[in-house]
Amino acid sequence: MNKLVIITFACLCMLGCSTDNPTAKISTFNIELAPSTVNVTVDEPFTITVNANEKMAFMGASLDNFATGGLADLGFGNSYVLHFNFDTLGQKTILVRAQNSRNELSEKKVVVNVTRGNAIKITGMKVLSFYNINQTWDPEYVATDPNRLADVYFGYSKSSLNNYFDSKYSIRKWFVSSVKENQGDLTWNLTTNELYIKPNGILRFGLVDQDAPPLGQDLLNGPPDFRDISFADYLVSKPKTITYSFPEINLQFILSVEWSN
Repeated sequence: MNKLVIITFACLCMLGCSTDNPTAKISTFNIELAPSTVNVTVDEPFTITVNANEKMAFMGASLDNFATGGLADLGFGNSYVLHFNFDTLGQKTILVRAQNSRNELSEKKVVVNVTRGNAIKITGMKVLSFYNINQTWDPEYVATDPNRLADVYFGYSKSSLNNYFDSKYSIRKWFVSSVKENQGDLTWNLTTNELYIKPNGILRFGLVDQDAPPLGQDLLNGPPDFRDISFADYLVSKPKTITYSFPEINLQFILSVEWSN
């Protein structure tokens, strides 16, 4: 009899506990995404409008499932326009999250396909001369020691969006090459680096002697420590190689390019 009483009491307790628990509240906060397009070309700007059924307290966008970055508080209201552009090809998944004042989250994604369009592909780089070439850049070595020569690398910058939250552009670092120690052959094969740029884009070029990283010396005798180049003079002839010269600093280099069909 005792066992039966205990079991019956336990069952009654379980029933009582289940009926006493309030039902969990289900969030009704929701966002919807409206992309201006899902098919874009290299460097082409596009937008995603985020619409919510109530005010968004926080919001963010991510290309890596929010492994980096988070949500921002910019007074988004019930609708906000995010800005994007890409310079690499293929499918891009953009994840957007928003949060209301009750800390409820809503998350949606947009998949965008990026194609080349008329973008130029940079396939190679050869530096022919630069300021103080073949001279001493590392004075700790004697004049006959090849280690005195510059350990050369270059970098490209180009115009890109500052962030997702506005449409402002600025010149930003795009690519940094490997280092050619003691000047090396000063030739870089870039065919596998997928470097695409619009024909009307400006490419900013810098050349550096690497010392103890991240230290380096400007090889363009700046300021400025860069030179801007364009493709405007070659849009009709479409040569495979373009030579750029800046005689005032003894700078000359050859850019190898691939034009779209």
